[in-house]
Amino acid sequence: MALRKSSLDTAWQRFITSAIEDGTITAEQRFGLHDLKRRGITDTVGNRADKQEASGHRDGAMMDVYDLSVPLVNASQT
Repeated sequence: MALRKSSLDTAWQRFITSAIEDGTITAEQRFGLHDLKRRGITDTVGNRADKQEASGHRDGAMMDVYDLSVPLVNASQT
């Protein structure tokens, strides 16, 4: 038997509400299921190609949506 999306959404909202009520997170820290995917991709060790492979995305443009890593740049030399 498959899990309905509406059931998952309801369970997730109850989970997040409970986390807020018990002080685990604040209302401002509330996040959705999709944010877990972003965090997982962002936290994956490696370069962009490694992250793309780990995430299963065929299109590199999707990495612009999901990878929220801060780019590393060389310091300017003055």
